[in-house]
Amino acid sequence: MRAWLIASFLFIPLFTAAAAGLPGIPPQAELHVRASLASEEKAVQPGTPFTVALVLEMDTDWHVYWKNPGDSGIPTTITWDLPPGFSARPLQWPVPQRFVTDGLVTYGYSGRVLLLTEIVPPSQIPAAGSVLIRAKAAWLACRVECVPGAASLSLGLPVSAAAPTADPAWRELFAATRAALPVRDAAVLFTATSDARHVALSASGLDIPPGAAITFAPSEPGAVADSARQIVRLDAKSVSLTMERPANAAALARLNGVLFIAAPGSVRAFEVDTAVSAAPSTGASGLLLALLLAFVGGLILNLMPCVLPVISLKVLSFLRHSGEGGASAARNGFLFGAGVLVSFWAIAGLLMILRSTGQALGWGFQFQNPVVVAVAALLFFAIGLNLFGVFELGTGVSRVAGQGQRRGGGGAFVSGLFATAVATPCTAPFMGVAVGYALTHSLAANLGVFTALGIGMAAPYVTLSLAPGLAARLPKPGQWMETFRQVMGFPMMAAVVWMLFVLSALAGGASVVVLLGCMLAVGAGAWVWGRWGALSRPRGARIAALCMALVLCAAGCGFAVASVTRSTAAVPETASAPVGSQELWQPWSPAREAALRAQGVPVFIDFSARWCLSCQVNERVALDNAAVHRMFKDRGIATLRADWTDKNAEIAGALAGYGRAGVPLYVLYTAGASEPVLLPELLTPGIVTGALGRVGTPPR
Repeated sequence: MRAWLIASFLFIPLFTAAAAGLPGIPPQAELHVRASLASEEKAVQPGTPFTVALVLEMDTDWHVYWKNPGDSGIPTTITWDLPPGFSARPLQWPVPQRFVTDGLVTYGYSGRVLLLTEIVPPSQIPAAGSVLIRAKAAWLACRVECVPGAASLSLGLPVSAAAPTADPAWRELFAATRAALPVRDAAVLFTATSDARHVALSASGLDIPPGAAITFAPSEPGAVADSARQIVRLDAKSVSLTMERPANAAALARLNGVLFIAAPGSVRAFEVDTAVSAAPSTGASGLLLALLLAFVGGLILNLMPCVLPVISLKVLSFLRHSGEGGASAARNGFLFGAGVLVSFWAIAGLLMILRSTGQALGWGFQFQNPVVVAVAALLFFAIGLNLFGVFELGTGVSRVAGQGQRRGGGGAFVSGLFATAVATPCTAPFMGVAVGYALTHSLAANLGVFTALGIGMAAPYVTLSLAPGLAARLPKPGQWMETFRQVMGFPMMAAVVWMLFVLSALAGGASVVVLLGCMLAVGAGAWVWGRWGALSRPRGARIAALCMALVLCAAGCGFAVASVTRSTAAVPETASAPVGSQELWQPWSPAREAALRAQGVPVFIDFSARWCLSCQVNERVALDNAAVHRMFKDRGIATLRADWTDKNAEIAGALAGYGRAGVPLYVLYTAGASEPVLLPELLTPGIVTGALGRVGTPPR
């Protein structure tokens, strides 16, 4: 956390005391910020309002805060001490600057700013006299560190019966400040809807120039999550923004703030003050649909490439226990299903906890951590060695991972946990919509959807374990089982290769070399145990072999985790692009998308990640296809790739805006369209070209 953010909280008591003028807190008017009062008019006319400005002049690189400071900071305040009969109208705030530091967003001013207040004098003031305007101003000034400031200010003005004239010394600055105030335009119509997680703002009657970047800044803290990405959809005369709300935020009755339209060479700002209506609720029908989609998605998840290693282990388990009675098979099936459900519940709970703290996470989030990827690769490697027969553990890794045991069924339960863990990098059809629904609704809906996912994934295994006729049709256990078991080790090693591919994107190529060295140590430990740890060996030899194996494995795993944690290798933004498509795909950003769509360019967005195996398959099967590439080019479609391999709050916010919580997601905007076309999670060249057919060929 940056020092200026910490300082802004440490100095809050000091700042409050300074603002109140308490003894022992000297004003800091000359420390980084110089404060004064200025009048637009040279004299006061009885009964005629006049404008006074709080003038703040800041040192280079220092800034003060707007009325809504954003993720950190304290707003600038002014308290007036006026002569009897005088009154002050609300402070007028110019359009603020938007500061982004380490992903945190704040609003404020740098250089020099005038905060305007209209003062209303009484109609009866002694002629040829003067009035004294007093005020106490307080602010928080930040660069890297933050310093609170306060000043007691005064301004004397003569009283004149003549019409007031502008002070030439301040005329231009007051005019420039008024030009920087947000506009309240009756021709622009604003509407807003909100639910517990999002607020949607729509504006019609706007003239939006090509290439404009559109953002909203709320006037009040807590209305919108300031650092979250704002999803912008626009056409020629209207715009809509979908914004996240802070966790546990109170219901929103009105939305106040400033809508910015920043075009090359100009910035326009519109004042927003509109009632907020409740977003249309999907109600029970929406929940039932989400549960159905989750169940079907869980069923299909078994066919995703991520689950292939566990499927191979479960097939081996069914073959090994084909001679057992029906009760034992049913017990193992139910325990496997229970493991799947517990794992899904754990993921659901962890996601809800982390998202409530403001972290932008979704399905498969753990594979954005290189340590998790390294540990998973080592685990898959050890399981593969066990399947190849390098070592044997009666209650060990392979049985824990998926083979189960004849008594107790503990391995069946843990294999259910393991199956879900390795399935998270894949998103099955229908599953993305269901998970997106779960993470944007109540806790009950969240648990219900994840339970339906778990039931769907476990259903085939539980059904097979309850089918009495299945065991009779399976091949009888025999010597051939050893060969089959070794063959099953190859899918596990394929999973290791995939994990190395993911790790290279997260922590750089050097981390892969380190992990391979650690796998050498783990392999040596497994070989030592397999060579001297058998029950036929003397007890002393077995203990020594166990100690040596544990030391080698612990050293390898520990060194891998430590090395990957220290790695700071940069990841290319287009790392997930297949070979040969680097020139086609450009990095996605909200500004880039908004600029292209404002220019009337059709846009195709690929939300992807290296750890998402479904994404990699789609890219190679469908997106990296000559016919698809030709349609992209011939129809003038801009292709953007949003790589979510590492954590990225903007991508997470965009996914949430589309009602999704994970990748893959494929979005097509045709020219001038405000609503996107969302493609399925699994692609074929035909599906993509069919969607691209909606885009007309540009004129030559």
